[in-house]
Amino acid sequence: MNNLTQTQQDAKQAYLTYQSEQMLALYEKADTQERNAIIKHIDSFLSIVSTDEKTFWLKFRRRLEILNEPKVLFPLGEVYLTIGAKEALEESDQTAIEFLSRHQSGDYGDVCEDDRRENELSVKEGFRILSAYRTGKGERIWIITEADRSSTTCLLPSEY
Repeated sequence: MNNLTQTQQDAKQAYLTYQSEQMLALYEKADTQERNAIIKHIDSFLSIVSTDEKTFWLKFRRRLEILNEPKVLFPLGEVYLTIGAKEALEESDQTAIEFLSRHQSGDYGDVCEDDRRENELSVKEGFRILSAYRTGKGERIWIITEADRSSTTCLLPSEY
């Protein structure tokens, strides 16, 4: 931007802003794999662009990262893991954190529509929240957050 007039600089900035808004709209519709590919693509050319462009792309990349951060709808309190759930997660080489994150952000997994609506009401009104997931090995895991948000338990349905 060094050799450009102020009008040209303003036009360039307006164009970049418009393009970034268009890219953000597409990014919001992308799945996780596509989002990761977009961020990797930005990283791939950062070393060859000018300082001004690098600043723009780093700010834009941060905006994308913020969109990837899961929203937290409620506190988990103390987290407990039953022996059965611990074993099921170890067998599938997974951690409770990935399921707890989904649970806490409103992705309740394999629950029916009535249970999903009940969970949404429970988040607002302070009732118990139940999510159901399957591990990579197909084992069902439930996650239950108590109404007072003092604790969350990961367990197998047979342990309920």
